[in-house]
Amino acid sequence: SSAQQAILSKCSHLHSSIMPMNASLGGPLAKNSDRGTSLPFVFLVGNHSSGKSSFINFVLGRPVQTAGVAPTDDCFTVIAPGPADVDQDGPALVGDPDIGFEGLRQFGPTLIHHTQLKVREGVRTEGFMMVDSPGMIDSPVSSGGMSHASADGSAIMDRGYDFQGVVRWFAERADVVLLMFDPDKPGTTGETLSILLHSLGGMDHKLLIVLNKADQFKKIHDFARAYGSLCWNLSKVIPRKDLPRIFTMCLPVAKSDENGAVPIGDEALDQRALADLHQTRDDVLSEVMKA
Repeated sequence: SSAQQAILSKCSHLHSSIMPMNASLGGPLAKNSDRGTSLPFVFLVGNHSSGKSSFINFVLGRPVQTAGVAPTDDCFTVIAPGPADVDQDGPALVGDPDIGFEGLRQFGPTLIHHTQLKVREGVRTEGFMMVDSPGMIDSPVSSGGMSHASADGSAIMDRGYDFQGVVRWFAERADVVLLMFDPDKPGTTGETLSILLHSLGGMDHKLLIVLNKADQFKKIHDFARAYGSLCWNLSKVIPRKDLPRIFTMCLPVAKSDENGAVPIGDEALDQRALADLHQTRDDVLSEVMKA
């Protein structure tokens, strides 16, 4: 809105005016701090097939991202509300000073070409943006372990750019960060744990840990093993006795018979059995809508 743009412009002018004083007095403002993005945004990270894209489509109220079991996207995708559907590539996104992602230039051209913008009309998120990230997966050379900085302290560049640094950049500017897991890989992906340790540290106030697709469990024993495995793996990288809340949820799936009709009895049974999961999903959605 015009009022929001006016506030951002005032803040940017104020920031520029006090930076010389901040530099001369050794103040707390970072030299590379910026005015932020044009709209607040929600940032989603997690291993592939954890349901990030499906959750984004659920929040937006329309299909925007491609969802699948295998990795379907290797880009950071910024999804913003707008008057018409428009797609822009990474150079156009980073080159637009109004939207506020020009700071990604520091990570090099490889990242820029793995970034895109999708402007969509008719979405439910008129007041904020959503940012999807590439699904995290262990490369064959990592042997399933966590990635650490190299011996000389340089960043890991197994994607062609500093992935941990980029995630940190987005997370620092996001209003809400969702770290998503699924029953098949409950915290067992080394890259995911590395991101939690190196990129999301100190962001407990806006980090939500989500165990998605909980409706896939057929037995309570399977759920207990997956939940326990996730807690065990998180305890390795969260230096506290008490683990943060884990939002166990699932997304609604329309069930139909051969004629396309929804069986009333099965649907009612589903609502009773998954009431807690639906409530938790609504809790996560409520936090997202606060962005």
